[in-house]
Amino acid sequence: MTPSAAARRLHPSTELVLLLCGLLLVYGVPSPLVPAVVLLGAAVGAAVTRHLRLKSWALTLLVLAGPMLVMVTIIQGLFYPGEAVHILWSAGPAAITAEGLAVALQLWLRVAAMIGLCALFAFGADAARVFDAMIGLRLPLNVAYVCAAAMNLLPLLRERTARTMAARAARGWDTTSLRVRLRLLPGILSGLLTALLVQLDQRHDALNQRGFGAVPRPAPARFYASGTGQQVLRWSAALGSSALVVLALLDLLPLPTASDFLEVLYG
Repeated sequence: MTPSAAARRLHPSTELVLLLCGLLLVYGVPSPLVPAVVLLGAAVGAAVTRHLRLKSWALTLLVLAGPMLVMVTIIQGLFYPGEAVHILWSAGPAAITAEGLAVALQLWLRVAAMIGLCALFAFGADAARVFDAMIGLRLPLNVAYVCAAAMNLLPLLRERTARTMAARAARGWDTTSLRVRLRLLPGILSGLLTALLVQLDQRHDALNQRGFGAVPRPAPARFYASGTGQQVLRWSAALGSSALVVLALLDLLPLPTASDFLEVLYG
């Protein structure tokens, strides 16, 4: 990413605040419209941003949220409890109900919105950016270090897994076969995770020896364009999302629930 492109991005603290506010709305407001709007917003963000390909974002959403849609449709659609239900299809003891599908859709929308938001943030972030975001929000250094280290584990794990598979292939294993890869993966991952945890522990010891946390808060690793506008955006998003959740808890937010949609459809 060029410096000019990086300067056009939001400050990492702003991105993190927007992510947390979106998740708060998804799980704090009991209306299917909220996760639907958040998911649509994440899709638009993935389409217009320059540091992420829409295809990669959509594929991540499909792989992670697709099985969830099938599972909740089967569980809620076929086995929704209750007698006062509207049956859409039945075959023997199994029956698909409108109420079950409504619950399944709302559950899936929440999970899909969460995955879409997290993927939008994660594809454009790295360990240094996450650490700088938390430093900018004045979060504890230990929390910032743990989150940044977790972000750093994913590409490292992927790289070492690829190297280990290549080494197995050089020893005669047919790593192009899915059955062989599944057979090798548990042993490879267990060894890699152990090595990564040891490496993280060594890094933490090295940081403590250098006075991590005992000196004034470190400066950001990079320069990020910011200003009064982004500060206003962070505070507005935090206060606005919190107010919406409080209004929803007090039943003062005029947004339709899944039951309201069913009443409109079936009277």
